[in-house]
Amino acid sequence: MMDIIYQLEEEIGSPRAVPQEAVFRTVPKDCTVFLVWRITESCTELLPRSHYGTFYDGDAYLVYSCSHPGQPAGPDVIRREIRENGNGEYAERHVHAWAGGAAGGAGGALTTLALRRASQLLAHVARPLVLHRETATRESARMLSYFRDGIRILRSGAMNGGPRLYRVRGHRPVVLQMEPVSWAQLASDGVFVLDTANLIVLWLGRAANLIEKTFGAKIAYRMARGPEKGMLVRRIAIAHDGYEQTLPPADRELLNTLLELRSRSMRPPSPVSDTPRPARLYKVTQPPRTSPIAMPSQKPAARLEEIKCAPLNREDLREDSVYIIDGGSRGVWAWVGSSAPVGEARGALAAARGLARAKRLTGPVATMVSGREPLEFAALFHMWSWADARRDIRVRAARSATTKLDAVSLASNAWLAAEAQVPDDGSGSLRMWRVRGEAEGGALQELERPQTAAFYDQDCYLALYTYHTPTGDQTILYYWMGGSSPNDLRNLGAKEAKDLCIKLGRLPIQAWVYQGKEPAHFLQIFKGRMITYIGSAIEYDPSGRRVVPPSRALIRVSGQYAREARGVEVGRGGLTRGACYVLREGARVWVWCAASATGDEREVAKNMAASDHTLVMQGKEKHDFWNALGDRRPLLVASPLKEVERPLPPRLFYISLGAAGQYSFEEIISFSQYELAPEMSAILDAHAAVFVWLGAHSGPRAKDDARAIAQCYLANDPAARDPETPILVISQGREPPNFTGFFPHWKTSMWKGHKSFNAIVSVLEGKAIVRGSNSALHNGNSENRFDQHEKYPLSVLRGPKEHMPQDVDPLTKELYLTHDDFVSTFTMAYNEFRSLPLWKQKELKKSVGLF
Repeated sequence: MMDIIYQLEEEIGSPRAVPQEAVFRTVPKDCTVFLVWRITESCTELLPRSHYGTFYDGDAYLVYSCSHPGQPAGPDVIRREIRENGNGEYAERHVHAWAGGAAGGAGGALTTLALRRASQLLAHVARPLVLHRETATRESARMLSYFRDGIRILRSGAMNGGPRLYRVRGHRPVVLQMEPVSWAQLASDGVFVLDTANLIVLWLGRAANLIEKTFGAKIAYRMARGPEKGMLVRRIAIAHDGYEQTLPPADRELLNTLLELRSRSMRPPSPVSDTPRPARLYKVTQPPRTSPIAMPSQKPAARLEEIKCAPLNREDLREDSVYIIDGGSRGVWAWVGSSAPVGEARGALAAARGLARAKRLTGPVATMVSGREPLEFAALFHMWSWADARRDIRVRAARSATTKLDAVSLASNAWLAAEAQVPDDGSGSLRMWRVRGEAEGGALQELERPQTAAFYDQDCYLALYTYHTPTGDQTILYYWMGGSSPNDLRNLGAKEAKDLCIKLGRLPIQAWVYQGKEPAHFLQIFKGRMITYIGSAIEYDPSGRRVVPPSRALIRVSGQYAREARGVEVGRGGLTRGACYVLREGARVWVWCAASATGDEREVAKNMAASDHTLVMQGKEKHDFWNALGDRRPLLVASPLKEVERPLPPRLFYISLGAAGQYSFEEIISFSQYELAPEMSAILDAHAAVFVWLGAHSGPRAKDDARAIAQCYLANDPAARDPETPILVISQGREPPNFTGFFPHWKTSMWKGHKSFNAIVSVLEGKAIVRGSNSALHNGNSENRFDQHEKYPLSVLRGPKEHMPQDVDPLTKELYLTHDDFVSTFTMAYNEFRSLPLWKQKELKKSVGLF
């Protein structure tokens, strides 16, 4: 705890002790609590709950949260005592120092002021915690998680009574007041609310996402609502990007006085996908002083020594050192070891902020001590062992569960299905196909005996599994790719899998599975007997209708339960280790077990042998075993006993779609089912697998690009994730329990009364809402070809070819006009123009200079 206080003193440049403010003396030290203070130079004001979530850019704020680990935090937290007794029960404490980016260069002074007050709060709490330095409009996902209805960032010096412009951004919406009110503030991928004395204008960018449009409509309604609930005192006009001229005359005239429509110019959507950049680990070192006399003004700056880039491991962090982790878009983190030198610990926060400035990273900066790492920090590391006493109980129960894993039992115990990653016990029906390469004529070859559980690493297979649930049949379509299968075969199989899914009405859950990374349920289907052999199935059965195992093979077995059991034929191309092996030589079978093998591992190996066998223990081998093994004896290498994994809790990310192939991901911390909406698509990262959830109204692009979205997520994860992590795509209304179990208190009836964006607009229309005539856009997700193109002024499109924007097709320049410009140029709407004969379209384009 003192290490972080020293860091603050180092950061704010105050060598003297900072007096403790009386306002912090009432903060409970060992209770769950949530508090917010507004900070000024003269005072620290504890805000009432009604002011939570509102921030002024000319002020600084402190947010203090203390909660049980893994439990929701925020204004609704109930005060309860926390007893930290050393057995895994501890409080999760966070302090967020937020400073506005006020004009005039006051941002640095506000930051210093916020950190100075934070040092006083930390001195009072005197407990290990995580300190976050927050940047306005770049707040951390954890800070946004406290405010379910989002936050509002307002201008401190804004004039009352004049028109005000706000931008609505994000899934936990950030409502940002913009100044001045001008076209320069608007962007085609944004949602804006223009607040005037008599009219609220909701302006919707053509590339804005549906979630932000929905939030924008709700915020506009709240602004227009009077003191009496449900009564509107001001009208609302909905203006679509490029369709402003379709507003009613009075509203169009009012909008024109504030934003001159003739001078309309629009910023294009900003790219949402950053170049993948792995996390980097730096060690903080304190250089020796060059001066024999230590002067306060001669404090040497800490040096950063780059250690490695991702993948990072917990073992890379030594308790006697201080490290800085550059997580890119997920923040910069300072980690202080329990026995780190005081000098290095004091400079940790300053070193982290210095690295962020040097790399021009605008995200949050945080610092913590060893043992109090939050989930978003631990997720930057590979196989971090998560310390959570409550979750440990669930994980152990899931691992040891051998009964009641049928679909009916798991439907009422979804948490068990989620931790075990099985929706049922694998007793359903199975159909399998092998993907035939182009040399075999392509297409799929259905297998006669799918339960054989034999695979070949040069092949690809489709497995269609159906099981019964209390609500009806559920189907999963697994696409398995062998580790040595060529890319053209994988691509062909992906196409066949997509076609089969469409043929089945897009009802199945789609799962992409790679050799060696199979999820637990896939292994459970084969009852713990899945074996992958070297080569291709047609080498043993040219007809391709059966997958015949080779008569001679050495198989490495891993896993302690049927849903973990994998068998892999051992080749001569490298050293592998295993606790148990199965040796097959014609009709004879041996099961060899290392001395370190557990009883469960031995049972798994005997089950995989699937026939009469001879059990051989390490050190008690007989001559017939060695003779059968022959020259493969060096391949028989025992592995040490593995520690039980303590996986990280799942994480939820909201997906934003940008230009083709571009996606961004916004993390939602402390999530529940309420975070999901039919208009959105989301990533649930269960670490061993990635789920893509598609809302019923998420749009065709999200549904078509689901796998590409998951692959982009894995590629952009700064933790350098395995690109062969299993991907499962599920649709709203058909969620299996191994997905719903990650959400507390899942309700199948959640969205029965859900109001879509179109419904919200319709409800508002019944309350004196007015809107333009572009009704085609009112579903929120426009699939109109015309509205999918970038828009440019008419003068640019009429200009010389060398000055034409690169994305403009010279043969269809008319598609790059806004609707209003199109109508004023062609005296007709685009749909009417498109219905004309091609020769007539060309003549019209020539006449207006667009051909």
